[in-house]
Amino acid sequence: MLRSFDLVLIGAMTATAVVTYSIKHRAELKLEEVHRLEQEIKLEYDTIDLLKADWALLTQPNRLQRLIKVYQDELDLQPTAPTQLAMPKELPMPKSQLPQPETTIEKLIAGSDPAVAAAIAGVDAAKAKRPAAPVPVPKPRGTAGIDVISTGAVND
Repeated sequence: MLRSFDLVLIGAMTATAVVTYSIKHRAELKLEEVHRLEQEIKLEYDTIDLLKADWALLTQPNRLQRLIKVYQDELDLQPTAPTQLAMPKELPMPKSQLPQPETTIEKLIAGSDPAVAAAIAGVDAAKAKRPAAPVPVPKPRGTAGIDVISTGAVND
C-alpha cells in the first residue's frame, strides 16, 4: 500500500524531472541562438574584409590616374600644391574662442542696424547685376569600359 509520503516523493520527482527538462530545453535554445549570432558576426567580419579589399582595389593609384586622364575635361582636377596643406596650429581658432558679434539676431531681423541694411542692399544689388547662369549639361561619355578591374581572382 502506498503511503502519502511515497505519493509526495513521486510528485516531487516528477516535478523535478519537468523542471530539469524545461531548463535543459531553454539552454539548448539559447545555445542555438548563440551559434546563430556567431555565424552572423562571422558574416559581418567577412563582409568588412571584402569591403576593405574592394576599397583597396578601387583606390589603386594607377586606376585613379587612368580615371583622371579620361575625365580630365569634366573634372578639371589640378595637383595639390604643397602650400595648400596646413598644419593644425595654422587652422583658425575653435568656434568657442571666436569673439561674439555686436549685432544681435533681433537687430538682423528688424533690419535696424545700418551696417546690416547696407549689407542687404549690397546683396540685392549684386543679385540684380548677375546674369542667370546657364544650366550645366554633362558631356556624353564614351562607351568603352574604362572602369574594368581584372585581378584574376574572380571569373567573369
